[in-house]
Amino acid sequence: MSCLFSREEFDLLGLLRSGASDEELAQRWQDAMWIKPKAHGMDHTGLGAPDFVQPDRSMSAIGG
Repeated sequence: MSCLFSREEFDLLGLLRSGASDEELAQRWQDAMWIKPKAHGMDHTGLGAPDFVQPDRSMSAIGG
């Protein structure tokens, strides 16, 4: 995922488990970051923004 609050995720664990190289992992990470939406995809930044939607999972479950 490009942000802990994103609804879209990018699987790096699968790559790690499959024996992907450092270069493959770096490329996947870069691909995810290039499409990261501005302001978490919201009209306004910040957790207090009216259009912020809290993820269903806890921060520890999503890597925070």
